[in-house]
Parts: sequence; structure tokens; C-alpha cells
Amino acid sequence: MKNSCRYILLVLFLFTGGNLLASIYNGGLYFRSHSAPSVDRTSLTLNDDKPFDVNNEFTISFQMWVRNNEPDFGSILHLYTNTNQLVRFSFVAGGRRHYPALVFNEGMVTVDSPIEREKWVSVSLRMDMNNNSIAVNYNGKDTTIMVPLSGSTHVRALFGHAPEYLADVAPVNIKDVKVSQDGEQTCEWKLWKHNNDICFDEMKGAIARAESPYWLIDDHIEWKSIYKGNISGRLDVAFNALDALFYLVKPETVEVLDEKGTLVDKIGVQGGYPAMEFTDHLIFDTLSNRLVSYSLSQNRVSCFSFDTKRWSLSERNKEEPNYYNHARTFNSADSSFYFFGGYGFYRYQNDLFRMNAATGELEKINYEPLLNPRYSSAITVDELYILGGRGNKYGKQELVSHFYPELYAINLKTKKSRVVWKKQQTDVSMLMASSMYFEPSDSSFYAVALKDGGVLWKISMKDTVWTEVSKPIRNEVIHQDCDFSFYSSPSHQKLFLVMDKILTDRTHNVSIYSINTPLMSESDIMQVEEETVADSFAWYWIVVGTLALLGLGYVIYFWLSRNKEVKSLSDNIPTTIRDMPEGSKKQENKEIELEGENILVTKSIENYFDRSRSAISLLGTFNVRDKEGNDITSNFTPRLKSLLVLLILYTEKNERGILTRKMTDMLWSDKDEIAARNNRNVTLRKLRVLLEEVGDVEVISDGGFLKIRWNESVFCDYCTALHCMDLLQKNGAQKDEVLLNQILELLLYGPLLSNTIVDWLDEFKDAYSSLSIDLLRNLLDIEYRKSDREMVLRITDIMFLHDPLNEEALAAKCSVLFLEGKKGIAKSVYDRFCKEYRESLGEDYKIPLSKLCE
Repeated sequence: MKNSCRYILLVLFLFTGGNLLASIYNGGLYFRSHSAPSVDRTSLTLNDDKPFDVNNEFTISFQMWVRNNEPDFGSILHLYTNTNQLVRFSFVAGGRRHYPALVFNEGMVTVDSPIEREKWVSVSLRMDMNNNSIAVNYNGKDTTIMVPLSGSTHVRALFGHAPEYLADVAPVNIKDVKVSQDGEQTCEWKLWKHNNDICFDEMKGAIARAESPYWLIDDHIEWKSIYKGNISGRLDVAFNALDALFYLVKPETVEVLDEKGTLVDKIGVQGGYPAMEFTDHLIFDTLSNRLVSYSLSQNRVSCFSFDTKRWSLSERNKEEPNYYNHARTFNSADSSFYFFGGYGFYRYQNDLFRMNAATGELEKINYEPLLNPRYSSAITVDELYILGGRGNKYGKQELVSHFYPELYAINLKTKKSRVVWKKQQTDVSMLMASSMYFEPSDSSFYAVALKDGGVLWKISMKDTVWTEVSKPIRNEVIHQDCDFSFYSSPSHQKLFLVMDKILTDRTHNVSIYSINTPLMSESDIMQVEEETVADSFAWYWIVVGTLALLGLGYVIYFWLSRNKEVKSLSDNIPTTIRDMPEGSKKQENKEIELEGENILVTKSIENYFDRSRSAISLLGTFNVRDKEGNDITSNFTPRLKSLLVLLILYTEKNERGILTRKMTDMLWSDKDEIAARNNRNVTLRKLRVLLEEVGDVEVISDGGFLKIRWNESVFCDYCTALHCMDLLQKNGAQKDEVLLNQILELLLYGPLLSNTIVDWLDEFKDAYSSLSIDLLRNLLDIEYRKSDREMVLRITDIMFLHDPLNEEALAAKCSVLFLEGKKGIAKSVYDRFCKEYRESLGEDYKIPLSKLCE
């Protein structure tokens, strides 16, 4: 019955889910204003320019955002009646500042309220035909103007640019337009999904038609150009991910651009030299708030201080680099930058370097086996993942080079490299931007390839699959050299791409692009025409009613059939199976042999925990869900994530939590006492704000300690797992099937923070893995002796999650599969184990399959 309810709920979600999604993404129509020529300014005509019929009252309301980038002056909304009355809602000049106003013929009435910028503001206009008045409500402030509306029975509405009106269009974004006729709402245009220049009303499919539109949701599927420039002389570009700032570094100046590509500062260089004058050797260190120039071949670093406006090196370096187009990334676990590969002086490189952000020390890291030399690959951490690039086995330019459609990993602790996956050679360009970003929720990477002038890819960590998740940029400028850098700013929910194309005359053709997150596809934003209100509601109830009847019929049939089958089989099912506790709801299949036949009997396993809302997950990968079920993991910067994890782990280890001083030393060891305290307080404040979104969980400061205090409404898988395992140990030999299944469900989530590598986390990982494996080993021994094959297979699968090279799990699983006659599956399990054993330990697994299954 529960499964049938789920199907019905899914159908209901399909009818209502659009409203939920609309709140996640940027929506609205951007009206091109003063910066665009008059003919290119945006207009939006409601109801396809057909009049709304009214008797007594017409109301239109909307949400409005006033942009900062242009003067707050111009028209917003035009209302036309069949009696030739015209009323405009506009921003008008008024002495020292501008005001919202209602304009009628040659008169106007201003709203006594300042113009609110950079926030969504509610606006409504109500035309009262009987009282000959129009009332406007702007951000909660009411103003009324008397207008001769008697006899008006039709109203047309137009936003933005009007052909007969020569005044400017105000720089606004508009969304959620609603129309009421005689007190009843009849239309709603969200201005979110659209079909080219058309947006359909949610209630009856009425058309709102835009001219020169810029739909804000399109920023989630296509790259937006925010800066273009041609620059002569030396140039390198760096990015500040925390504040979303770009630094265009020249020998004599540093120009600072914001996330919109606007110049916000220009700093004169007072002295010193960068370590490398050529492009592609500059980063911004958010920990020290400095620009860092580096030379990998010469082991030199120079830092630019914004306080002194000087580089730290006093000697100029004119040498060209050996490592053009190397991959680079920052690892918050050890506060270090990593650089891999590159090209220079006719050689492809495969060297790996590490630079300590605090000390500026550069070191070359020896790893094995070595990857083939290459340039223009992408790189990310926690384990160092390297994607794509171009080169050849010998690193020589004079030999044939090719692309590398493959994903490698280098373990930063063991210094061992391994192949994650390889794809057969393709014609797809694998020249990549220098960094990529990992999304733990779906085990995918996001990277930018040079294909089609730049396109964003989603790459699976588990398979040789990548998909395009943005429209191509098609920057086809012919160049001699290129610095191709991909950046992420989680705090601004944007991805950025910098293309610095060096032309034959050695000038720089610089383009910067941005795309909003979460990402969407074209099908996600395409809106199709809805049916009329009557048809929509009719079909709604027809579909829901039909599905409900079908679902009810199916449930009754299934229940009767199941009862009949189970009853006829019950006498033949072994007692150990018939007496097992009733589960709920998640079905697993088990074959039971009865008189030579394999009969499928369903055994239920209950799901006890919900990580979909008000949840903080540390088992498997780090994930946080708010009270509404939204994934807010991206809001946690590396420092916020580390702080939250520390508080959770130490609160479980010690009731008092962690000493505030100890936590400060662990997370801000590179700063002096005052700076560390300030950073700690700011980060704690941000964390408390984020935790309010999760639910009733708070950070408590008590007697020099910090700890997490939980309420039952918030779920943490790690804390729950420790509590359940502790209960199992205290119960001893007492049989508690519910508790046992709860523990197995929790352990199935995976090991503690498997994709996070940081030194202080190791002891917690080791302790949790040891506790989990010991418990699973004891359970395996018990269930194996009981000959409960299904439970044995379930436990071994979980053991492999926590220890992929566990030989006890291998022996038990292969033995059970052999006993069940599934020898081919047993051979596949064994072969996968041997492959991973060889790749991890560098030697073959010695015990043959036949011996394991004795």
C-alpha cells in the first residue's frame, strides 16, 4: 500500500513541483535599459496585447528588483483603458533623489518611499472604476491618484519600453506578475520558464510576449560574457573565490574586477617583481589575502601585498616557463596548492608540485607510476584527480601527440597513482581548463573543455561518461598561446571561466564568462503552452482519479495474490525464514528451492532513517539538507565544513566538545592570535546562520569549550551510528533485530567522510572504520554459522564499502554464491577484488577462487 501511495504522491508532485523548483533558481525578466539603444530595450506585453475585461476593478501585482548598474530613472508599467486613459508607474526625478510615481497625462503623484535597490520588492496597482481611483502599493507604502475611469471596461498592460513613449526604461528585473479581474485572480506569469520570447500564464496559458528579452534563468544554462578586453604587454590573471574578484596583473598596475566584470579598483605597483612574468603562473591565496606568483622550474615564489603594494622579490626574472598550461588546484586539507604537468621548450611534462600556502615553500612530489607527460589537463582534490590533456609517452613535441580521454588519481599520502577509468581514443578535444570541481552528491566532476570554444562538462567518476551541461561559448578567436582557467565561487553560486588568448602580436585577448548554479538543461527551462483553465483542471482530476483507481485496483489484486501465494508456500518455507521479524517496505528478493523449483519469495527490510531533509551527513560524503529538503552543501566553504565536522566529531568524543583554543589552532594556525580569533568568530556566526536553515541544532559555547547540541528533528548519520553501535554493545547477547537492521542501514551509507582528506580527521576515520569492521566481522561470523545466506551477502557488501580489500568478506561472499549455484557472479566478484588488490598493493592476490569456496 505504501508503494502505491508513493506513486500517487509522485504524480501530485509532477503537477505542483514547478513551484518548488522556481524558488531554487534565478528567475525573472531583465529589462534592458539605459545601456542599450532605444530599439533594443525590453518590453513585455501581457495577454498577447489583448485587453482584460473588467466591470469594477482591475489589479496587477509583481515583484521588482532595481539594479545598481544604471540610473534609477524611467518607465516600468503602462496601463491603457478603452476610454483612452493612460497611467504609468515609473521612477521619476525629484531633486536630490528619484522616487516611484504614478504618472497620468501631464500630472503625477510620487510615492513617499525611497527606491529600494538590489532586493525583491512587492508592487501592486489597483484600478477602481467606480471610485475613479488608482492605488499603488510600493514596498508596503500606499499612494492613490484620482483618474476618470468611469466607463472603462477593458485594460491593456505593458511593461518596459513603449513605442509611443520616448522616456527611458527603468533598470529593473520583473517576476511573478499576477492579474485580478473584479476581485478574482485570473492570470499569473512567473517569468521563469519560457519559450524563446514567450512566457505562458500558469492558470490558462495566456501569452506574455517579450521583445529584446533577457531571461535570468538562462544564466543557468549558458555562459554570460562579463568582460572583454585587448591588453598589450605582460599580463596574468588570478581569481579570489571568496569575494568573486578578478585581478588583472600587469607590470605596473593591478586592476580589480568584480563578479559582473566591473572595474572596482586599480592599484599601482610600488616595487618588487613577480616570480614569473609570463601568463598562467599566478594565484590568489584567500588565507593570506595575497597574490602569489610562482616559477615551478626555478622554485621561486613572490607575493604581492595589498597593504604595501609591493612584490616580495627584488630581482626580476625574465626566463620563460617550462610549465605552460599546467593544471592547478588548492587542497584545504593541508592548505596547499598543487600543480601538475604542462608544456615548455618543446617538452610535455608530468611533474607534480606542492606549494605550502602559509610558508610559500615549493616542493616537487615524487609519485609512481608516472603518468604520461601532458599539458592542459584538469585537476582537483581531495585525492588528486587528473582529467584529460594532450601529450605523448616520451614527452617530446616532435613525436605525435594525442588527447588523453582518461581520469587518473594520485593518493597524496601514499604517493601512488592509479587509473580511475580510460576511454577508447576519440576525436573529442580533451584540452581542459586548469581546474575542475567535484560534486559528491552524484560522484561527478565539473570541468571545462576547449571544444566548441569552451563548454562545461559533467564527468562521471565511476564511468567513462561525460555530458555537456552548458551551451558552447564559441570563442573562436585564433591564438598562439592560451591560459584557460576555470573557477568556482560557492558563496556567489557561480562558476567562472577566464580565457586569455595570446595573439601573434603578443597582445592578450581576455574574455571572462560566468554561469549560475545550480546548472540546468534547455529542457528544464522550456515552457510549453498550457490548456485553458477548464481543460487543465479537468485533465488534472481525470489523470489523478484514473491513477488513483488503477493504484487501488493494483494494490487489492497484489494483496489478494500475495496472500494466496504466501499461504500456499508457508508450510514449505524453512522455520528460520518464516519466523524472521516483519520488515517494512524496501523489498529484497530471495530464491528458495522447493522440490527442485526456484520460487521467488519477498523478504522486507525496513528503512528507518531519512537523510532527505533536516540532515547533516558525514557517512559517505559530506552533505547537508535544510528543513525544506534543499541541498545546501555548496553553502559550506572548506573552512565552514571543517568547523562543523570538528564540532560534531569532538562532541561525540567528549560531552564538553572541543576546547575553543584547540579548535582555533587547528583551523587558523597560520594567523596571529587576534586575526585567528576574528576569523573564528566570523566563521562561527556564518555557521550558526546556516544551521538555522537545517533545523533545531545549535553551537554552544560553555567554559572555553564549543559543542553541538542536537534536537530530535535534526538527523546526523554519524552520531546516530555511534549511538546504535553503543546500544548493541551494551545489550550484549540480547537479540534486537530492529537495532541490528538500523546499524546495517547506517553502515551502508559508507565510511566516515570518504572524500575528505585532512590530517586531524585520520584518527576519527580510523576509529570509525575499526569499530565498523569489528562489528561487521562478528555479525558475519554469527550469520555464516546460522547459514543465513541473504544476511551474509548483505553484510559482506557493507564490509566491502568500509574495506574494499577485506579477505573475510571475499571468502564469505564467494562461498555463498557458489552454494547458490551463481558461479559466474562469484568469479566476477573475485576478479574485481584481485584487480583492486593489485592496483592498490602492487602485487597479485595469492589465494585462488577454488580454495576460497571450499
